[in-house]
Amino acid sequence: MNSIRRHLSYANVASTLALVFAMSGGALAASHYLVNSTNQINPKVLKSLVNTNTALFKKLSKTVVVAKAGTANTAGSATTAGSAATATNATNATNATNATTAGHASSADSLNGVQLVPGPNELNAHESQSSQSVQCPKGTHAIGGGIAGSGGIEQSVNEMYITGPKGDETTEFRGYVNNTSPTKDDAFHVWAICAHASVGGSVF
Repeated sequence: MNSIRRHLSYANVASTLALVFAMSGGALAASHYLVNSTNQINPKVLKSLVNTNTALFKKLSKTVVVAKAGTANTAGSATTAGSAATATNATNATNATNATTAGHASSADSLNGVQLVPGPNELNAHESQSSQSVQCPKGTHAIGGGIAGSGGIEQSVNEMYITGPKGDETTEFRGYVNNTSPTKDDAFHVWAICAHASVGGSVF
């Protein structure tokens, strides 16, 4: 105890109290005082802050590029150009839709008046091949067709296709039928699908 008392002095006590007040007094002041007006700040401090901010602004302004009015006008022009491009795209889309619709309408019109045209019964003799062609009505073309046989298992379709005279090769439908029976004769007939359209090539 005597050693502790020997170290106590006025200076030690004062410094200890100062430390305590510094640690608690700041928080106490912060909880009781609030700066809500520049009138509460010393004018000299305000002046130093203004001078500091002005100097900082001048320093930064040397590296900052400010857009000119002309650039803003150019941006406005770009917006107008964008609108024009949008309008053009809309027009093109409308034209494409109209063209597609017109194409569909044309295809529909070409199917008006589609009809099946059957040929007469044709003899399909035993151990032989027979053929028949069906002519489409004037102004129409063959777009398909088929063959109907009498039902014998000895009958088989050899070939069928769209044909016609030279220069008008899509006006008929032709078919060939085989009869492999050694004794039995059969019958068949070809039928054509005719329309105001044309499809070339063979049909198998």
